Amino acid sequence: MQDGRNRRARQAAVIIDRFLTGRLSAAMAAVVFVGLLAGLLAGFLAAQSTPAAKKPPADLNQLMRGIFFLHSNVVFATQRLDPADVKWTSEPSASTDPLTGVFGNWEAVENSALMLTEAADLLMTPGRTCANGRDVPLAKPEWVQLVNQLREAGMVAYKAAQSKNRDNMIKASDVLNQSCVDCHNKYRPRAIANRCQQ
Repeated sequence: MQDGRNRRARQAAVIIDRFLTGRLSAAMAAVVFVGLLAGLLAGFLAAQSTPAAKKPPADLNQLMRGIFFLHSNVVFATQRLDPADVKWTSEPSASTDPLTGVFGNWEAVENSALMLTEAADLLMTPGRTCANGRDVPLAKPEWVQLVNQLREAGMVAYKAAQSKNRDNMIKASDVLNQSCVDCHNKYRPRAIANRCQQ
């Protein structure tokens, strides 16, 4: 795009030079100059326009089931077991349970907590819908607050996992659970048809 603009600018300079030296009529110079100026303006506007946002492929329910449910459960599992005691599966690189995989044990808890924190941004993606087709209420202050609450809960869980202290994890699990409950009470009634209405 830059080369095209530079080429048009050089052409305009040549035309102006020919006009000033009398080698191009005023009418012809005006027509050519306006054409070049229009081309420059069109190129500039095209460079400034942003493409329309694509609708995210996953709806809110799919995000919950694919990311948040899985990684919350890794954090919640620390209430009943010590991640350091969890044995790897016979084929850890193929494990579907983060605790028993190659990056298992406490590292899995840390990673899951960070995933909850990072994935909170996905809850704010424009165009995302709920399972019933309604738009996720991105503009509602309560929604933004609940997403931030989840993000903060993920960080609380991450810091607790770094301590490798199960008492800290029980407290962090309570914080995470409360963030889930607060959001579900407001935006996730049992009937799918009624979700995201608040």
